[in-house]
Amino acid sequence: MKKKILPVLALMAGTLLLSIPAFASAEGWKRDNSGWWYQFSDGSYKRSSWVKVNNAWYYMNGSGYMQTGWLNDGGSWYYLDAINGDMKVGWVNVNNAWYYLDPSEGGRMAVNTYTPGGYYVDANGVYQAGAAKTNNSGNSNNSGSTSASAFENKVIELVNAERAKHGVAPLSTDNALMGSADIRAKELVSLFSHSRPDGSDYTTVLPSGLNAWGENVAMGQTSPEKVMESWMNSSGHRANILSSDFTLIGVGFYESGGEYYWVQNFGRR
Repeated sequence: MKKKILPVLALMAGTLLLSIPAFASAEGWKRDNSGWWYQFSDGSYKRSSWVKVNNAWYYMNGSGYMQTGWLNDGGSWYYLDAINGDMKVGWVNVNNAWYYLDPSEGGRMAVNTYTPGGYYVDANGVYQAGAAKTNNSGNSNNSGSTSASAFENKVIELVNAERAKHGVAPLSTDNALMGSADIRAKELVSLFSHSRPDGSDYTTVLPSGLNAWGENVAMGQTSPEKVMESWMNSSGHRANILSSDFTLIGVGFYESGGEYYWVQNFGRR
């Protein structure tokens, strides 16, 4: 009898041992060959649902795996980090196009509207660098407004004029760099530096795929001609403007409280 009972007891013990991890499973991220999912302490996981983990939002698809990239949920578009899967807010660059994921709308992609700061995004959510946008000067002596896009285009024209004088090939306007320069110009209001307000380097806002990059910033000059004069009279800024390493340019202009902020972002792909 003992010989018959022992195997049964062994089986029961084995069953108990195998069942313990299920009851004591630690909550957290799990992974297999198909992807990542978030498992709760009771062993359950979400499907076709949003999950908030450490103050970040993630979306689990119909199979329960973390989704990445663009997501259409209820007719609204969201962007989930291509690697980490967390939902992004604010400006993001995807395939060299800029999109605004509105924090006030839960991260929904803005379309057919002007974003905070006066930047226009079209029906596909893509930032349009050439779209007219104006910023009030805040100066009681100036009842009009300044066309930021006209200023930006004029700076590019003057840059290529200087390059032509020195026998250097002209730069092409790059929509993604125009977007990064516009963001940087607005950031200069709170921190006049090549570092961003969050402490990261300016390169974190540049589009992907660049083999070379550079940045010029300025504050206070009241026209494209004046800011170009300042840059050309500074050896470091002049070197960027005339560098043969660059083939692309984006220019940003922002006006706040009567103060003018200027940015040039350079690159090469």
